[in-house]
Amino acid sequence: MEEVNLTKKERRELAREEKENERIGQEKTKKLRGIFIGLIVLGVIGFVGYKTYKFFTTPAPAVLPQSIELTDSDWIRGDKNSKAILIEYGDFQCPACANYFPLVEKLSQDITSDFTFVYRQFPLTTIHPNAMPAAKAAEAAGKQGKFWEMYKILYEKQDEWAEDRNAKDKFTSYAEELSLNKDQFLSDFDNSQTEEDVKADMLSGNRLNVDSTPTFFLNGKKVQPKSYDQFKKLIEDEIRGYTTN
Repeated sequence: MEEVNLTKKERRELAREEKENERIGQEKTKKLRGIFIGLIVLGVIGFVGYKTYKFFTTPAPAVLPQSIELTDSDWIRGDKNSKAILIEYGDFQCPACANYFPLVEKLSQDITSDFTFVYRQFPLTTIHPNAMPAAKAAEAAGKQGKFWEMYKILYEKQDEWAEDRNAKDKFTSYAEELSLNKDQFLSDFDNSQTEEDVKADMLSGNRLNVDSTPTFFLNGKKVQPKSYDQFKKLIEDEIRGYTTN
């Protein structure tokens, strides 16, 4: 190969060209790296955005009914084998429960077949000091076959006893109105087993994540209708074999 002799000036020029080419190559590499990282970031943002969009636009799956077995201690109005079984967890001192009371009563009057109503005690004792005594009064009346009658009086006359410091006297007067044996009523009211029966209902409610009253379960599915017509339709749909939404 022919040897090329370069002057100092030519060698300096060649060195500058090599450095310039190296700088240009480094800048190209840096730009490509930046583009590559940018594409990755855009991909991640796009993926997250897509997942967020799907989360907010995909309909939530229907809540599956829970298995709620009726027990011998339940207060039941109707046939256990009905197509529509409505369970209420209620508090006799709760104003909202008192508001729903006439709706439930009307349902029982208007739907005469394949509908069963079950009432379970769930006194909110931290905010309603007379709720537990009222629940005990209903249980005590039930021991003489008058649970539903006491249930009705307690809700209809809630304003009379809700803030009474000695509500027990009021409950005793209601027991007398129902022609109950007063001594037996008071004995059952004070019996520790009566309170244990109430607490058993509360425990079952806790297992179903009940945290307010009234809470309704229709064939095992939690429902909270806002009107009588909506309530009635939910029950009639269950009787016809439709699924509550």
